[in-house]
Amino acid sequence: MRLIDLKYVATRLRGEATGGAEVDLIFEGARLLFSRWQIQCKNTKVVALDDVAKEVGLMIYFGSQVAVIIGTGRISEAAQKYAELVRNEYGKPVVLIGREEIVGIANGTKSLRDVMEDQVPFLLVRAR
Repeated sequence: MRLIDLKYVATRLRGEATGGAEVDLIFEGARLLFSRWQIQCKNTKVVALDDVAKEVGLMIYFGSQVAVIIGTGRISEAAQKYAELVRNEYGKPVVLIGREEIVGIANGTKSLRDVMEDQVPFLLVRAR
């Protein structure tokens, strides 16, 4: 998130039920407009619709403008469709980053900025 000029604010508490496998982070940006980003990291084989729906609900609680769900596995089709619905019908940017995108970013064939802008065009302001 620092690659896109966001500032770390806090780590959400993790429940014992997760076994410490999940990390929740809050970042903020203040370039042109203030924005709060919540980041959910999932160490699971699949990021499911329920995972995305939980984060969308928590956007209200945390006052977040953007939710980013990053998973070490694949993103389910249902999760992708739900994120698209939330983006298109409710105007809430939800970005999903799965194993394929992580590998692309790690080996340099994709950038984090491009992955995000593929899902939510104009999400990031480019410096001139």
